[in-house]
Amino acid sequence: MTSQAVGGNGTGGRGAADAPERWREREDEDSLFRQLRLTVRQGLEVDGDTPAGAWEALTQVGAWEFALPIGKDGLDLGQAVVAMVCEEAGNAMQPVPLTDTLLALDLISGLGPLAPEETDGLLDRVRTGEVQLAVPGRLPDPRGTVPPGITWKPDGDTGGVVLTGTGGPFAAGVGPGALLVLASGPDGPCVALVGLPTEGVAVRPLRDHGGGAVAGAAFDEARLPAGAVLLRGLAAENALARVGLRAAVHQASLLAGITAAALTAVVSRIRGRQQFGQALVKHQGPRLRVAGLLARLDAVRWAVGDAARDLDEDRLTPGEAAGLIALTAETTLDVTRDAVHLHGASGLVRDGLVAGCYRRAAWEAMRCGRPAQLWDTAAHTP
Repeated sequence: MTSQAVGGNGTGGRGAADAPERWREREDEDSLFRQLRLTVRQGLEVDGDTPAGAWEALTQVGAWEFALPIGKDGLDLGQAVVAMVCEEAGNAMQPVPLTDTLLALDLISGLGPLAPEETDGLLDRVRTGEVQLAVPGRLPDPRGTVPPGITWKPDGDTGGVVLTGTGGPFAAGVGPGALLVLASGPDGPCVALVGLPTEGVAVRPLRDHGGGAVAGAAFDEARLPAGAVLLRGLAAENALARVGLRAAVHQASLLAGITAAALTAVVSRIRGRQQFGQALVKHQGPRLRVAGLLARLDAVRWAVGDAARDLDEDRLTPGEAAGLIALTAETTLDVTRDAVHLHGASGLVRDGLVAGCYRRAAWEAMRCGRPAQLWDTAAHTP
């Protein structure tokens, strides 16, 4: 598989245009799954040349219905399909809050009788692509632990909460219509839905280093009514423990897609670049180096696919999910760094694909926690 990806017959004999990119496929995928992947990929390739176009393409293929249960007018196609969508979106390299919106859909659709009345209308607006939901800062880790940065306290006057702190970065290529805020407080975690604009809440653009539009959110004694609070206390802990596993798999899939985008550019580069009178792909050093990177990506993609299936069968544990996201994050950081090296000086061009993958990976790889912390969680959590 690897030799075919690098040079068609292992010698670089085929051109870049007609060589199959086999590292982007899984041989065990059935024909229906492969056709669905192709539909998502083609939608993103044809219409996804901007963040808004990518969001529209995901909406047109029904990505939000894939994630919603049948009881909420969704298709409930399973986590393997949702993970595939995340991977293809990562490969498209458009900074859209995909994993954030999926996490929000997971939480809101699972509220049951606890759900405020307005959430049904919100799900409809998300389904039509009208509203994007972003999570400021880190996603919950695989155990459901709320990341630091934003705190809450009860508001005795309204029965709601008061939010203070900052969260970021998060993808902001398409401006979010609402924020799903994960905060820690005196009575445990709190999950709140904050519509924009809201007094005391500021979404601030962060410097774009080439990986796409990024933003952070600041909360300055922001007072939210009781209806904006989805969950808190023990109910929030239980819900976050459930969606934390899914968030890890979704984010790992997104990172695998970013890694594949970087390697696609690298393979094209070493096929087309000449050194000492012949294509760089014919030199053993860079060819073996790229083959090693492709093998690492293959291993990650198999691990993510297996984890998604385990998630569907309720077999994935927090320890396994922590190990998965740690492995994927480290692989993405290593591969995108090596991709810059293999590109030479052109790999540092701010608007280049490889530089964009490298810079976006620098913060996307940390959204579920630092790899060292995740490995520790994997070692000490069943």
